[in-house]
Amino acid sequence: MINIKNFTYKDLLVNVNMTLNKEFNYIHGANGTGKSTLLDCISNLNQKYTGEISGNNSLVYLNQNLYFSYKLKFKDFVEFIFSLEGIKNYKTVYFKYAEKYGLLEEFSKNWNKRIGVLSGGERKKLYFSTICCLDRDWYLFDEPFSGVDTSGKEYMSNQFNNLVAMDKGVIITTHETEPLNNISFVKKHILEDSQH
Repeated sequence: MINIKNFTYKDLLVNVNMTLNKEFNYIHGANGTGKSTLLDCISNLNQKYTGEISGNNSLVYLNQNLYFSYKLKFKDFVEFIFSLEGIKNYKTVYFKYAEKYGLLEEFSKNWNKRIGVLSGGERKKLYFSTICCLDRDWYLFDEPFSGVDTSGKEYMSNQFNNLVAMDKGVIITTHETEPLNNISFVKKHILEDSQH
């Protein structure tokens, strides 16, 4: 579990206390309430806060601002991420994963394409699927459904259910709540606007 105690970030998030169990956790709040900032801090991308966050040692985080050169090919992104994990047979591992989720044809078609020619939804699925192939205790996603078509959202929901079934924890922020109907169990955590 991830414990957040007496957490404060500037005047945006003030004295937040939250326990996140290994399940599907949905961080809910209006725009500007600090949802993305909270994920940045849980992932240690941002360490400029006071208070304590524990249990966040083994995680991977896909934020909204992930950027790789659009000249990079689909396969190069997969190879790069997998090489950081020491996975040598990256194509075999990735295509086995793609087959499991009915994405083999799409990913095979895109394998040699540059990231820049992919649609926003295709890029999002590339980043999402590659991250989900990594073995961590926690998976954090900031607005994962944004720019993704209906079939992509179904795939992501299925992947979330599978991660939780494998005793992994998932934490997401989203303004698109309809895909959450496909999640087996959703634990909702509400962030209030500390300004009012």
